[in-house]
Amino acid sequence: MKYLTMTTQRSGFFLLQLVLVTALICLPAAAAPADTPLSPNEIGIRQAHLSWIALAKDAEMNAAITYIYPLYETNATRLNTLYADFKDQEAIIPAATTQAGFDNITREMRSITGAFRSEIPIQMARGYGNGDALTLKVRAATINNPYLDAKKAAYWDLRKANQLADFDAWVLDAQGALNSLEKQGYDAAPAQRTHDVIVSKRPELVAALDSKSEDRILSANQVILPLSQQLGEQITESQQNVSDGEKYPFYIDQGYRATSRAFAIDNDLTRILLDIGPAEPALKKVNTDLSASSKLLRTGNLAATKTPITLVKTDLKDLSSDYRDIANTADLPPDLTVTLRALVITLDTTADQMEVG
Repeated sequence: MKYLTMTTQRSGFFLLQLVLVTALICLPAAAAPADTPLSPNEIGIRQAHLSWIALAKDAEMNAAITYIYPLYETNATRLNTLYADFKDQEAIIPAATTQAGFDNITREMRSITGAFRSEIPIQMARGYGNGDALTLKVRAATINNPYLDAKKAAYWDLRKANQLADFDAWVLDAQGALNSLEKQGYDAAPAQRTHDVIVSKRPELVAALDSKSEDRILSANQVILPLSQQLGEQITESQQNVSDGEKYPFYIDQGYRATSRAFAIDNDLTRILLDIGPAEPALKKVNTDLSASSKLLRTGNLAATKTPITLVKTDLKDLSSDYRDIANTADLPPDLTVTLRALVITLDTTADQMEVG
């Protein structure tokens, strides 16, 4: 029966030489690798979407049981067990924060609904049920359902708010990075023009999200995504002939910006957790290697500077992993968890841009 189906969603990141959020209006049904990092805004959208879809399946399964149970000689035990298993999966949606977590829930739900669908004809045959009557019963469970309508509205409101927030954050981050590149002698003019065109597409993105039309959202995405890829290529081209003496100061500056945010968040974490484990010494190590990089750079010895910068790149990845563990396991206020996950992305991105030849 076609009413027991499941979809997943995705919106994502492209990590170039900047913090670029370019796939933030991808369709909910798009797939992503299990290790794809999710921003706090993406997590909220995925939770809202899966909760909405799951509630629709919940209503349909309950309606099917309600029809089949009274039929003569039927046994709804198997259906009830599967329904209970499905509700268990629904209950853990708010705790899902990773691509793998959402994939696991979706996979389990599909397995359950598949088994449920297979059990229906067995019980319908036993009770001489009417297929048309069952179909009408199931459809009626989702038509003008105020709970489903509320879930749907909440999903679209959150999707619009979060995706526009990601877009606006990208605009600010990308512009800041372009300004920094220009100050250090990079020819950022072509990239700036492309960036300005992307910014001008915001009204189209707003209109697409307001329409709640996946076709319009896809259309907006198909305009923004190539432009963002072009921007990445232009940034790469602008840096091809830039010397290590110009790149290394930029890397060090970006490293200090990231660790400055980390020190501020550590203060909030220690007030709640007291002991933040390996994240504390990891942050100190990043700062130590940044300091060593900065001192060597001032001597003009670029070859020697390469070693501590390489260490900084590794340090940032290690620190990101430590903070990710805290965000996934610690009992933190929701706003602090969101801030911490954003820091994880910043640290990963800062490390990824450090290309040491």
